[in-house]
Amino acid sequence: MRGLISFFLAGASVSGVAEAAPWVREDGGWYGRALGAHDSLNGVDGWRLDLYGEYGVTEKITVTLKNEAVIYPDAPAFDRDLWRLTARRTLATYKGWTAGAELGAFHGSTLNASSDDGLFFCDGTGFEARLGGGWSGVYKQRPLYAFADVAHLAQGSGCGRTRIEFGYGQDLTKHIFLGQQLWFEEGEFSGRSVKTESQLGVHLGRVDVSVGYREEIGGTFNENAVLIAIVAKR
Repeated sequence: MRGLISFFLAGASVSGVAEAAPWVREDGGWYGRALGAHDSLNGVDGWRLDLYGEYGVTEKITVTLKNEAVIYPDAPAFDRDLWRLTARRTLATYKGWTAGAELGAFHGSTLNASSDDGLFFCDGTGFEARLGGGWSGVYKQRPLYAFADVAHLAQGSGCGRTRIEFGYGQDLTKHIFLGQQLWFEEGEFSGRSVKTESQLGVHLGRVDVSVGYREEIGGTFNENAVLIAIVAKR
C-alpha cells in the first residue's frame, strides 16, 4: 500500500491514499501513519505492516521515512522488507495548484517477480526520484485534492522501473472521507503492473482511521489486499 496525505483547508482536514510529491508539511508539522493489511498473492496469504512519517523541516522542505514489511508464511521467497528516506520540496504554487519533487534512497527487498528464466528478486540499496503536480481546494463546500506523480526507481541491474500514479481524496461529510489511487508500473524484467486502491475513513480530531481495498487489475500476479490505516498529525 502506498500511504496517505493530509492537509488543512478552510478549517477542515481531508485525507487520502497517497505519498505524493507536490505537498509538504508546514514548518515543524508532522504526520505519522501505521497501516496493516492482509495480502493475497496468487492465492497465497500474507501480512503487511507499513510505518510512514513526515516532518516539515522548513515551509518548502519535508523529510519522509518509511518502513514496509510483508510476510507470506507459506511462501517465504516472496517476503519483503524495505526502509526508505526521502526529501520532498515544493517547486511552485499558484491558486491551489502545486508542483513538487522528491529524491531519496531506499534499502531492502522491493520486488519479486517472474521472467522467462524464473523468479528474480530485487534487493540492496536503490534511489528514487519523483515529480508531481496537484490541486487542493474546496468543491461543493468540501475539501478535495487531486494529483499526478511520475517516479523512477533504480536498484541494481534489471531492477529499474518507472511508476505513474494518480489519486484524489475528498471529505464526503464533516467526519467521513474517501480516497482513491491508481498506479501504473513497468520494469525491464518485472513487466507491467496496474493497481487500484480505495479507502473510506473517519476524522476523529487529530486522528484519522480508514479501511480500504487494493487490487492488481493488470500484470503478472493476481494480488489484492484488505487494509486498515491509523493516522496522527499536527
